[in-house]
Amino acid sequence: SIIHVGSKVRVKDLEFDEIVDYQVVGSSETDPMNGKISDESPVGSALIGHAAGETVEVETPGGMVKFEILEVTR
Repeated sequence: SIIHVGSKVRVKDLEFDEIVDYQVVGSSETDPMNGKISDESPVGSALIGHAAGETVEVETPGGMVKFEILEVTR
């Protein structure tokens, strides 16, 4: 399924070979320490509209990050 606000997403950080779980939420629900990222954040907005199996590049304050989307759930 396609990533949208409310989606839970498992991604692989291709630079650090690390798996990370996020939930894309509205800006008022953001809680990065618990994996809840805003749909307006660099990572959240880059993931919106993509699906499992895709790779996305995200421009972050720390530089370009590449994620492989492994799984999308509600």
